[in-house]
Amino acid sequence: MANAASYKVQPQSAAVLRGQAVTLPCTFSGLTGEDVVVWEGPPDFRIISMDTKVTAGYGRHFVIGDRTAGEYNLQIRGVTLGDAGGYRCSTPSVPAAPNAVLSVIVPLAKPPEIIGGKRPTPVGQRLLLTCSSQGGYPPPTLSWLNGTKLLKRGKTPRNQDMKQTSLDFVINKVKKWDNGNNLTCVADQGLQGVVRPMTSSKIVSVSYPPTVTVPESSKRAKEGDLVNLTCVVDSNPPAVVTWRKLGGALNQGVTDRGQTLSLPKVSRHDSGIYQCNADNEISPPGMGTVSLDVLYQSWIDPSLNSKVSVMYGQDGFLLECSASGNPTPRVRWRRKDTSLYWDNPLRFHRVRYDVEGTYQCVATNEGFPATTRDTYVDVVGRPYILQRSTTFTVRRGDTARLSCEIVSDPVPKTIQWAWRDVQGLESALSGGENGVEITEELILGGKLSILSINGITEGWKGTYMCKGTNMFGTDQREFRLEVTGSPHTLVIVVGISVMVAVMAAVAAIFVFFFRKKWLGDDRKSDTTSVTVSRPMPPPPGYNKNKLDQLGSLEIKDLDGLIEIHEMNGTLKPRPPPRVDKEWTAIGLSYPAGRSSAAAQSEMDAVQISGRAEMFCYL
Repeated sequence: MANAASYKVQPQSAAVLRGQAVTLPCTFSGLTGEDVVVWEGPPDFRIISMDTKVTAGYGRHFVIGDRTAGEYNLQIRGVTLGDAGGYRCSTPSVPAAPNAVLSVIVPLAKPPEIIGGKRPTPVGQRLLLTCSSQGGYPPPTLSWLNGTKLLKRGKTPRNQDMKQTSLDFVINKVKKWDNGNNLTCVADQGLQGVVRPMTSSKIVSVSYPPTVTVPESSKRAKEGDLVNLTCVVDSNPPAVVTWRKLGGALNQGVTDRGQTLSLPKVSRHDSGIYQCNADNEISPPGMGTVSLDVLYQSWIDPSLNSKVSVMYGQDGFLLECSASGNPTPRVRWRRKDTSLYWDNPLRFHRVRYDVEGTYQCVATNEGFPATTRDTYVDVVGRPYILQRSTTFTVRRGDTARLSCEIVSDPVPKTIQWAWRDVQGLESALSGGENGVEITEELILGGKLSILSINGITEGWKGTYMCKGTNMFGTDQREFRLEVTGSPHTLVIVVGISVMVAVMAAVAAIFVFFFRKKWLGDDRKSDTTSVTVSRPMPPPPGYNKNKLDQLGSLEIKDLDGLIEIHEMNGTLKPRPPPRVDKEWTAIGLSYPAGRSSAAAQSEMDAVQISGRAEMFCYL
């Protein structure tokens, strides 16, 4: 039983074009000399061959292959439709394998034909198209497609001997959008590996009235530009397009090119509404309009002053710029040579010295360069001290340094310093007396004065005042000074502690009497070293006139704040000092009735390397 015969290759179904050759495989293994291989086929599974011997009447049939390898392949040459059907390869000792089916194909002689739709179909009417195919075996299945979209598929013909098949496609009411659709009829015999489907196409034509679409319903152009006005017309058959200007006539030089009207050099007089009309004799005609707006560059009213003066501390100061153009320009302000913009009018909620400078009114409209006009804002007024009144502490023997920074226009000639001691007595301070030094220097927009006191003692405690004055008024700030212990006290205490510890150890050796006397002497010496200190310098002399003068000053510490519209906290550089303006300057023109206000900034006090310094930054 191990050598029993069996199929090595069973017969396989195949499809072949009429007139070509085809081979049906069949291979056994384990055949004996007594086994006979038989091929049967159409009609009615008649015996075609036994082993390699072919039955009479099958002159186009041959058994081929290596017999020793068990190959009994059936080859049919010049295949005809009569060769189509089932085939069986078998031997008595082996159960028969499933039958193989041979399909014989006769290709279509020509593509299918589409009947109908030779003339344009009016929109809203019925369109009938018929696809017809003749010949072919097996008969083809017909389908309608729009591009790759399947619209309709016919039934597979049951009668294999049909000479003609057909399939209708109907659009009950054609629409404008159906125009130009590419409808395809496909005839498919279902054996794409052997024969390809055949197709025919038809472009649908629908007649409809004009529809006008305006790509740009409004258009802008600068004077002198070339302008093309366009109407897009959709119609079938094509429409005739004409142009006219509503409320006027077309200017000479205008070129009418159907859907496009060309204006070579427009002027502001060409502004208006233009209408295009399209007619293809199918009602209703189409119509569209285009609005043309001719632009010209903006300009700024020359009445804007090139320089304006404003009082420091003034509230609600406005600077307005008037401009016109087409389109209406956008008017903004910026500080010259910067890119930070503010809306018009330029608004100062409270004027401060650092707003002084050149500002530009900038007018811009689409399609044109920006137009600018400069205005210099000159801020004048009383002095303003940047430092805030505060209290700070200095160690005894160190140097106290007080800074007083004043901005104003004009700049004060000098900055005055005064001192009020703990008993309330006031006196003026000047450099070169009792270790007092006063230095002054010009800074951007004002003056800086520094008061230095060397070798601070308890006698210098109190309140210090700096004051600046010009033709518009006075500003004053107070700083309270506290004095703490000497910086050498810690070193002395540590030294004495070490000395006492050493002497206590040595004293234990001596008798009580000598130890008591030695320690008594040592305490006197130690007390003397601890109490030694630097002599206190005499306080400055009391000046009654200066005290009365300082007592009559009006000391203010109001918060000055500049708020420029949309400034977003951005600081602008302070203008240079107006050193050319003395406090006695005359001939200046200032607005009347301007109110003044002080501003307030932060001040830090820091003690470095035994010195106390106060600095303030706006």
